[in-house]
Amino acid sequence: MATITFHSMADSAYLWTAMQAADEKGVDYELVPLELGSPEHLALNPFGKMPVLQHGDVVLYETLAITHYIDRAFAGPSLQPADPLGQAEVLRWISIVNAYVFPTMNRFMKERLVRPAWGFPSDEAFLAGAQAPLGLQMRLIGEAVADGRYLAGPEFTLADSFLFPHLLFFGRTPEGAALLARTPAAADWLARMQSRPSYAKSPMSQSFEMFQHIAVPTMMLWEPE
Repeated sequence: MATITFHSMADSAYLWTAMQAADEKGVDYELVPLELGSPEHLALNPFGKMPVLQHGDVVLYETLAITHYIDRAFAGPSLQPADPLGQAEVLRWISIVNAYVFPTMNRFMKERLVRPAWGFPSDEAFLAGAQAPLGLQMRLIGEAVADGRYLAGPEFTLADSFLFPHLLFFGRTPEGAALLARTPAAADWLARMQSRPSYAKSPMSQSFEMFQHIAVPTMMLWEPE
């Protein structure tokens, strides 16, 4: 029996963040699939989000709480700095990902690639309006990870696991690929994240491999500024 259980849809980006934290910590887990919005789902998380962690009698939702619990409840390498400023940097970057990166990068990828693949129209106004915020986010990411650093300092932390799925899949869009080419420090960080054993072990790697089969537009909507 696995030490912890994740309740989630298998393709949740935040599930991949939580799984990577567990893999980096060395905690074994199992996945129990959930149907989005089902009574079972809402009983675990009344907001209908994923994933939910279960460890014995402990049931947690919200990925920040889940990953913090994994880091503090189990032995293994620390995934957060010990000093107050280092901890603040981790929380700052997780907040940036949750509040700004996820709503733009994740949605941009879905509007640009996933919706057309399923025969649905894209929100062209959103795609056009995302240029400036995505450019800002990529600049800040590049500055943070310059010289081989990670988001919150010289070592891997939970903050990196929060950004990783979003930038990985966003990079498949023509605009994301162009922004990565313009931000070599971010591209290097992404390559280093993909080389970690926790990525090779994660279902995220398998999903990303399958994602390569989705058609990618040849024309860009806008050029990086």
